[in-house]
Amino acid sequence: MYNTQNLNGQIRQCEQVIQQLMQQTQQSNAVYQQLMQQEQQNATQLEQLAQREKQAVNLIQSTLQNHQVAMQQMQHALQICNQLEQTVQTIQGSFIQTNQNNQQQQGQFRNLQ
Repeated sequence: MYNTQNLNGQIRQCEQVIQQLMQQTQQSNAVYQQLMQQEQQNATQLEQLAQREKQAVNLIQSTLQNHQVAMQQMQHALQICNQLEQTVQTIQGSFIQTNQNNQQQQGQFRNLQ
């Protein structure tokens, strides 16, 4: 009889330990569920951030391309300015030469009179 009571007591202790372990496991499951949800939210946020970063890269790349086009256009404008400057110098040189020729001709005309 003593052995049966002792055995029943041990069985109850075993049941209590198992129930405690089950409760702890359920609590752990709840914690892991929260962790999993948090990690899923983190993953979603990282994906959104990665998408924004890709958009930023595309915007920067587009800006760099536009700057390259602007540089080419400014180089072309600079070439036009240089050509204009050369043309003005040529015209000024021709004007000076024409004035000198006119003055010489006027001087020769006066000498003839």
